[in-house]
Amino acid sequence: MSKTIAIIGAGPGVGLAIARRFGNEGFNVALLGRSTEKLKKLVSDLQNDGITAAAFTADVIDREGLAASLQNVISHFGSIDVVEYGPTPAMESLKTVLATDVDAASFQFAFNVLGAITAVQTVLPGMQARKDGAILFTTAVSAQYPLNITASFGIAAGAQLNYARLLHNNLKAENIYVGIVSIAAMVATDDEAGKLAAANFPPGLPVITADQVADQHWTMYTDREKCEAIVGDAEAILSFPGFDK
Repeated sequence: MSKTIAIIGAGPGVGLAIARRFGNEGFNVALLGRSTEKLKKLVSDLQNDGITAAAFTADVIDREGLAASLQNVISHFGSIDVVEYGPTPAMESLKTVLATDVDAASFQFAFNVLGAITAVQTVLPGMQARKDGAILFTTAVSAQYPLNITASFGIAAGAQLNYARLLHNNLKAENIYVGIVSIAAMVATDDEAGKLAAANFPPGLPVITADQVADQHWTMYTDREKCEAIVGDAEAILSFPGFDK
């Protein structure tokens, strides 16, 4: 029986690349996101590659809805063997530290942490019963290193990183792997979100492909050893002019 990966926050960049990487290894793919039409296009792309895929509408801010969608994935495919949590917040939600008020911080915490906890709590009982599974996170390097330009996000991303570390330490004895990949670069995509990101960040940043992020996830999943990895060039990001202003 094929295993299933559920990708939360699936889009045409990193989410699709992870779907292809695992799908090409024989996984069924469940794509979860807010836009049914966009998900249908991604599912069609995967099916054209010979990958079994299905779409499930979910908004990570709606925690009850997210849990219900994940249960629908389980009903459809029989199990969730790997869950990847990597939704990307809208550019307009990113605030510098002095512009971060309670509402901005609360949104990012709900988006990055409470949604992640909801996903984990939904899929974890099945993994524990099988004594097998994996929980993957995709975030940005501001989880490790504060960047003022994305301060509101980084506050929550740091909490998510801490959560992933704790899960890794507590679940490895049950043969459940937990890993988190932090992106220290612009991810090159041709979609609308990628173009918007490029327009909002200064030129000259290091650039990686979505496939590089996906390959890192697959390596960590198969090795099942280290909890954390950074893809890109953290030193270049940290030293980039304007990111500390």
